[in-house]
Amino acid sequence: MISQLPLPIHQVNDETLENFYAQNSLVLLDSLRQNFGQVTQPFFYIWGNESCGKSHLLKAVNNHFLMEQRNASYIPLQKSCYFSSVVLENTDFLDVICLDDIQLIVGDSEWEEALFDLFNRLREQQSSNQQRKTLLLISANCPPNQLNIKLPDLRSRLNWGEVYQLKSFTDEEKCTILQQRANQKGLELSSEVANFLLKRLDRDLNSLIDTLDELDQASLQAQRKITVPFVKEILHL
Repeated sequence: MISQLPLPIHQVNDETLENFYAQNSLVLLDSLRQNFGQVTQPFFYIWGNESCGKSHLLKAVNNHFLMEQRNASYIPLQKSCYFSSVVLENTDFLDVICLDDIQLIVGDSEWEEALFDLFNRLREQQSSNQQRKTLLLISANCPPNQLNIKLPDLRSRLNWGEVYQLKSFTDEEKCTILQQRANQKGLELSSEVANFLLKRLDRDLNSLIDTLDELDQASLQAQRKITVPFVKEILHL
């Protein structure tokens, strides 16, 4: 039996706008920030390959609103087996809704109808006189026109707002991101170690960040700096 949770995730985590690597998405960030106060563009569709920063950005926006004591919800659709499309009901009372990985629920009639209804409610909200408007962020692994959508009118609604592609990070950018994350943790991660991790491990950025967290804990426990020999020892490389 599917558990119907009102809001699957609603807490602050480590992803912030400050530690989001924004060099490839400055125009998107600028447009988003213009709608943090007064929403004039309620719909943003953000797509790209895995580990290009989509989830980070959605979580960061969600966290930004929560830290300002505003109503926000980040909904990871990769976990939609644990909840149903009911989570989208009454979400138009929120200040921001972040739907991550929409490609995982398209093709499901109930989800498509619920999302279609949400778009209509938010569009109606935009044309009303009420002061508070809701900002909707959607991420996917492809452009709207490439989604396997059954409901034709939903496809058109996904193109109502601004559509942006986040490009995959280069190896150099991944090293920079790892070093920035390490610096925020109070760690010193040399270019030598960052490049070693990239060459010897899965190049998926999320996996690399998880490994950095593991090395952080090991470094604290051993009271040692993160060097290539230390990485080899901890990761059995």
